[in-house]
Amino acid sequence: MHIHSKAAALGLLVAGSTLWGSVAHAQKAGTIKNPRLAAAPAANAEVVHVQRGSKVTLPYLGVTRIITEDEEVARASFAGGGRATLEGVGTGDTTIEIYQGTETPRLVTVSVQEVSAITKPLPAATTTDVAPAFNQPAPITIASTGLNPIIAPIAPSRLPLTLSLGVAPAPAAPTQALFTITYGNPGTTPVANAVVHYSLDNTVSYVTDSGSPGAHYDAATREVTWNVGAVPAGTVGQKLTLRVEPIERRAAAFDSYAKIEDGQGSEVVSNQVRYSTATTPLLTVFALPDRFLAGKLGPVLVDVKGIEFQSAVDRLQSMGVVSGRQPGYFYPEQSTQRAEYAVMTLNGLNLRDLRDITQLKFVLGRRSTVDLAILNESGKNVVTLVKSTIFDPGEHTCVWNGRVGGSFATPGRYTYVCSARDTTNQVTTLKGNLTIVSQSPLEPKGMPTFADVKATDWYAGYLAVGERQGLLYGYSDKTFKPMNSISRVEATAIVVRALGLEDLAKQWSDKDVGFLDYQNIEPWARGYVNVASSVAKTAQGRPIMRGRPSNFFEPNRDLRRDEAALIVQRLIDREQTRRISVSGAMVPGTTVTINSRAVEADDQGQFAFSVESNTSQPTTVAVIDARDR
Repeated sequence: MHIHSKAAALGLLVAGSTLWGSVAHAQKAGTIKNPRLAAAPAANAEVVHVQRGSKVTLPYLGVTRIITEDEEVARASFAGGGRATLEGVGTGDTTIEIYQGTETPRLVTVSVQEVSAITKPLPAATTTDVAPAFNQPAPITIASTGLNPIIAPIAPSRLPLTLSLGVAPAPAAPTQALFTITYGNPGTTPVANAVVHYSLDNTVSYVTDSGSPGAHYDAATREVTWNVGAVPAGTVGQKLTLRVEPIERRAAAFDSYAKIEDGQGSEVVSNQVRYSTATTPLLTVFALPDRFLAGKLGPVLVDVKGIEFQSAVDRLQSMGVVSGRQPGYFYPEQSTQRAEYAVMTLNGLNLRDLRDITQLKFVLGRRSTVDLAILNESGKNVVTLVKSTIFDPGEHTCVWNGRVGGSFATPGRYTYVCSARDTTNQVTTLKGNLTIVSQSPLEPKGMPTFADVKATDWYAGYLAVGERQGLLYGYSDKTFKPMNSISRVEATAIVVRALGLEDLAKQWSDKDVGFLDYQNIEPWARGYVNVASSVAKTAQGRPIMRGRPSNFFEPNRDLRRDEAALIVQRLIDREQTRRISVSGAMVPGTTVTINSRAVEADDQGQFAFSVESNTSQPTTVAVIDARDR
C-alpha cells in the first residue's frame, strides 16, 4: 500500500518517542480534538502566545509527556534534554497538558495568532518550572520584537554535522523516486540525540515500509524521521533511504530537502533537489573528454594550399608541433629535412592521450530549442556554441577546439551550460566542467651518438630522445645527415617505429601490398611500407601512409613539408585505445550509459569517471528516462 491520505491528527506525545496515540472522535469537520482536554476547566491554565508558523521552545524542563487538544492549532514535539517545542499551525486557541515527572499535569492554553495580533505577554518562568530531577535554569529566551515579548524561535547553532540529499528512479519501480540522505560528522565534537527528518511534498506519497531501518512515517505531519542517536566525531557517509511516488498518475515536479537536528534543537538543512515525474526537455549533457589541450595562435601561413593540407598545418601549429620556416610562410612544397621530420614526430608523440578538441554531447527528451555556452571561472560567457537552435529528441554532439573568436581560450577551468526549452516552454538547464590544460613542450636532453650532430645544434636534444626511444637510426658511417632531405620510405620507417609496430614490420617484410613500384622499395623498408599502408590506421580507418593516385608509392621521392604535416597529424589521430576522462550532469529520473558503462551521479546530478575509449569506434550513449510512462 502506498500511503498518501492524511490520517487523523493525534494528540499524545511521549518523551523520547515519535509515536502518537489515537483519539476518539472529531469535534469539528477536519479537526480532531482530545475530548478530555476540551472538557477540562481552563480557569487556572497558563497562557502561551505563539505566532503562526513559529517553532518555539517551551519554558518547562523535565517534560515527559504532552497531551494536545487540537493538532491543527498547535503541534508539540521534543527538542531533547527533557524540553518541548511548540509550533503554531493555525490561528486559534487550544489546550495542552504538560507532565514533568508527576501525575499532576500543568494546563497550558496556547493562543496561536498572526504576529501583529499578539498583545499578551508570556508568563514569567519561575523555579516551579523546574522538575525535581533538574536543577539548571529553565531553557527559555525572550525576543524583543517591538511587540510584547513572545517565545523566541529556536536559534540554529553551528553543528559539525553534514547532510546531503540525492534522488534517482527506484530500482524496478521507475514511477517511484528513491531518495538517499547522507549524513556525517566530520568535526571533532560528537553530537548526541540526532534526528533526521524528511518532509513529503503534497504531490507525493510515502511508499509503505520503504524507509531504511528505523524510519517512522507520521501521516499527520507527512514526515519521515529517523532517531539516529549519537553521531560520533569523524563519522562520514551514513545513508538513509526512502521511496515516494506521485499521488496522481500525471506529470508533476517537486522539490525536496532533508534536515538533521541535535538534542538541543539546532539543525542542519540539506541541499534541495528537484524531481520530475515527466520527461524533461534535456536529459543529460557531458564532455568527452573533459580535459583537452590549449591551442596557441600562430601567424597565418599564407602559402599552404589545399583544404587537407591547410587543416593539418594550422592544427599542428596551434598544438605546437610545427612552425613556419619564417613568420607567415610554411614553404609546403619544399623538402622536409631529416632533423625537421624527427622533431615533428617527437612533438606529435609528446601529446600522448591529450586531445585538442572535446565533444559536448547532449540528449533531449523531446523536440526543443537549445542553447549551449562556455563560461569562465568568473561566470562570464566565453563563447556560444549553440544559440536558439531547434533539435529533435535524441543524442546530439557539438565539437569545440577551444577557439574563441580569432584566438584560443587560455588554460583553466570552464563551465559549459546547456539549456533546452520545449514547445510548452518548460526549460531544463544542466551544466558541467571542462579543463583546458597548458601545452607541455617536449624538453629534449642529451646528445645523440651521431658523429655529425653537435651539442649546439637546435635539434640535438630531439635526436638524442629519438635515438634513445629507438625511433631514429643513423647510417653505416655513424652519421645522421640531419640537414638532408628525408625520403618517403625513411619517413615511413620512423612513423611505424613511433607506432610501436616495428616487430610487425619485420614479419611483413615479404608481403606485397599492391603498389605498382613495389620492386623499387628496398628490402629493408618493405615491411615498414606494408604495415604503414595497411595495418596502421587513423581513427577514421584510413592508412597512415598512402600511395600516389596512380598507385605508386614513390619510396625514394623527397617528402614535402605539407606531406610531413599530414603524416604527423595521422600519427596523432592514430587508432588506439585511450583512457579519457568524462564528466557531465543528468536530471533525476534518467539512466545514462556511456560506452556500456552505467553512469552514477552525485547528489547534485553531477558525474565524472575515466573510460577506455577506442578512437576508431564512436562513443555509444544510451539514455533511458524512467519517468516516461
